[in-house]
Amino acid sequence: MRKVLMMLLAAAILGSAAGGGEARTVRFVVPRALECMDDMAIWSADHLGYFKEEGIVFQMEQAFGTTDIRMIATGQADFGYPSPNLILASIEAGLPVKAVCAADAINIFGMAVRADSGIKAWSDLKGRTIALGDAAWATIAAPTVSAAGLDPDRDIEYIVAGDSRYQMVNEKKIDALFTWISEFEQLKGQGFDFIYLDGNQVLPVLANPVITNNALIAKDPGLITRYTRAMMKGLYFVYKNPEAGADIVLNKFPAIQITWEGALGCAYGRNQQAFGTDDATARQILGDGIGYMAPKKWDEVIYWAEKVGVISKPIPPADVFTNDLLDLKWDRARVEADAAKYVCTSQVYKDAHR
Repeated sequence: MRKVLMMLLAAAILGSAAGGGEARTVRFVVPRALECMDDMAIWSADHLGYFKEEGIVFQMEQAFGTTDIRMIATGQADFGYPSPNLILASIEAGLPVKAVCAADAINIFGMAVRADSGIKAWSDLKGRTIALGDAAWATIAAPTVSAAGLDPDRDIEYIVAGDSRYQMVNEKKIDALFTWISEFEQLKGQGFDFIYLDGNQVLPVLANPVITNNALIAKDPGLITRYTRAMMKGLYFVYKNPEAGADIVLNKFPAIQITWEGALGCAYGRNQQAFGTDDATARQILGDGIGYMAPKKWDEVIYWAEKVGVISKPIPPADVFTNDLLDLKWDRARVEADAAKYVCTSQVYKDAHR
């Protein structure tokens, strides 16, 4: 009897591929336009049929402002990947959400400055202006800025510049750009002469995880495992073939205006976010299992969130994240084969290889 019960429990947690059952529509929400290079791992998983194999019909939807977490909390969407600070603030406010899978295994956030700006280190940002895309980004930046030795409320001035923030920094109207690795790599590929101040060097934590709502965790844990398994296959596919990941997005969204060099730069940045910027970190992540969230990194995230006032008191880690629904043992050979045989067909790729 005990053996049978254990088998049933394992099936519920690990989930299974679609079989003959009815497909389940899964809604993934992002707080920005859908035509974005950053989501190449997810679009790769969709393109290659990894979601379909798990009995999932994938849909990505756009939220507006910072409504993505509220949509997930209320069941209007199933998954998303907001920043840890916004997650913690939402949990403290009573929203029933939890992180279930790593998407960015390191601190992806940093600052980009013009190469001729004279800014060479975080300390050089004191008294400077920082361009944000949205006012809420100040909350995301605060722990890294503080860990770098600056007072985020007194030492710097944030300017919400929206979609013009790259150009405003490039035109010397704002001193620095709050950004992240894949975006910075994309900007380099598009010709911006920027240098990067790496936030992971001053605060080596994790960044945006996949979240869902607590009701779904209780009701259908197998769906969470199936979804995250497919998404992690997409991450690994892009890791093994960055060109393919870029090409898949460019084929899906041909209106994206970018050079092949810029698209590939974004793919390299996406890989650094998921697997680290050095071989040792990549080996650790691959060894732990793609998607695993290191508890010590979450402890640091919670500590710094309280320190800078994102939350008023520490939140128990068990209320914030769980690794229990992850399948960390899926076979990578099939994804490696898919990556090896992919042939790029996008117009941007063809134009760059004439």
